[in-house]
Amino acid sequence: MKAIRLHVTGGPEVLQLDEIDTPVAGPGQVLVKAHSIGIGLADQLVRDGRYPWMPELPTIPGIEMSGTVAALGEGVTKFREGDPVIVSAVPERSCYAEYLAANANWVFPCSHGVDLAVAGCLMNYRVAHRILQSGARVRAGETIAIVGAGGGLGSAILDLANAAELETIALARSAEKAAFATARDASHVIDTGSNDLTDSIMDITGGRGVDHFIDPVGGAGFVGHLDQLAIHGTLVLYGMIEGLPQDDVFAAQTQRWARCPAVRVFSIHSFDHAPEMTGADLDLLMRMAADGSIDPAIYAEMPLDEAMEAHRHLDDGRIMGKLLLQPHRSEAHFTNGNG
Repeated sequence: MKAIRLHVTGGPEVLQLDEIDTPVAGPGQVLVKAHSIGIGLADQLVRDGRYPWMPELPTIPGIEMSGTVAALGEGVTKFREGDPVIVSAVPERSCYAEYLAANANWVFPCSHGVDLAVAGCLMNYRVAHRILQSGARVRAGETIAIVGAGGGLGSAILDLANAAELETIALARSAEKAAFATARDASHVIDTGSNDLTDSIMDITGGRGVDHFIDPVGGAGFVGHLDQLAIHGTLVLYGMIEGLPQDDVFAAQTQRWARCPAVRVFSIHSFDHAPEMTGADLDLLMRMAADGSIDPAIYAEMPLDEAMEAHRHLDDGRIMGKLLLQPHRSEAHFTNGNG
């Protein structure tokens, strides 16, 4: 089968198309034929060697996939060949391939009627759901600022925050991404490329600040977001696009003691032991997709062998919505003329 592998870490050029043996479903496993493979921040961090849970090389990246059951390993009775499924491969990865042999506990039924491309977006929504419910612990009526609201995970957070009746402030780095967030029904949009972030947030909130600030970036600017929080607000870091915060975060909190700011780091790996919770989350999200409560935006569907080009879009910050790799596809399809 065809698979994208990393033999070394680095830029998009290290994503190599290899021909390897098709895996066999062992005891307790399901062999899944890939339909749509999600591309995201975790893949980027594995590719360039910065992921805290780095696998040994060579490795096949990718932690999310939709597809159909191709074969069942010994002892697996909850699926039949041909069943549509969603795979969460956070613990083991290896989704950038035509087939994946996955632990049956991490393979979940895809509701009939849910398009497999849409299903390929739902692991993003599962992470977004957990960021909101377990990381930020949001409540209806609260205000939330979302960094990168135009991206795959950011747009999922925006979608779910709207569904949770939060007042959403989408942060985007360009006029094009700001327009995308506006079309996704953000309550407010700030183009951070042309507006001061703190001034804009205080204007929107009447000087109060936001209850939650959700950030995948980190780096030198992270502690400055404490000044954008309301009293008892929460700053959540779920990625490190610009590296770990460079300042003493606790010292920065104590310098703002009277405002009682909270800081939480979030990783979906905190649920690696809980496949049943993942299944419940996906059931909820599939119902929401079916009734229109959420509407995943697909930026592009690209052939598996264009993974290198797909990661160039990721690195350049061009993606608005979700980018999917599809082994069955022979040429890329971009939504609304993107690309």
